[in-house]
Amino acid sequence: MATDLERGAYAGKETYLYYNSATNASPTWVEMKRARNVQLNRGFATSEVNFHGSDQTVNIHGYEGVTGSFEYVRKLGADTVYDFLETSRDSKNIIELIHLNGPETVSAPADASEGWRAPVILGEFSETSNGGDSVVVTIPFVLADAYTAAGAQVTISAYTGTVA
Repeated sequence: MATDLERGAYAGKETYLYYNSATNASPTWVEMKRARNVQLNRGFATSEVNFHGSDQTVNIHGYEGVTGSFEYVRKLGADTVYDFLETSRDSKNIIELIHLNGPETVSAPADASEGWRAPVILGEFSETSNGGDSVVVTIPFVLADAYTAAGAQVTISAYTGTVA
């Protein structure tokens, strides 16, 4: 084993998705063990510009967008995570997510996991029942317009897990 080498990439099965069941200031992260295929789309939209005197159109950067989705495999019977997600969607509540390349809390001396943290709004769930896997639900999300009680904006940011 080459002890001086580090891994450069992680397979999707090694990433972790959590939601915050407490407050923004003092989060309590709940792992969504049945989540898979997490996707985050982040970048600036481009707009095509036409102008007189030119035979070409050009593109300019627009607003930055943050959207994404994940699949959740529903559990037969009581499923508190799915119930939380569904209630949050129906109530139009902002929830916080973190997506990490390892567990949120690791034991020393391992390095803390890294990823992103964002306040999001859940969109319309896509559930299939004809010929597909009826227990898999695709859950889209978008970045929420979120603020603390003190008026500070909360947006997507890099996140580092904790070391126990």
